[in-house]
Amino acid sequence: MISPRDPVPSNNPINHATGRPMSDRQVHHLQQIEEAGSLLYDVMHDAEGSARPGDHQDHVYGSRRMSIAATHLEIALMMARKAALEAK
Repeated sequence: MISPRDPVPSNNPINHATGRPMSDRQVHHLQQIEEAGSLLYDVMHDAEGSARPGDHQDHVYGSRRMSIAATHLEIALMMARKAALEAK
């Protein structure tokens, strides 16, 4: 485990849950998950005709079903991120 006194690696992001540096593979998969999630959110907005959020705003949908889908997508992305960080 890394302590506060250890030197910080220059190019490797840190997994905040474990305090360990992430591998290049983990970083790559996290980026892919974020890109796929963002694309799906955009497609959902297009399908419904709702506006995309601005900076630092949540996705807001007009229909109940699309809101439920967005909630499930948020959970799926969270679980996918955790799974990607567990893989070495």
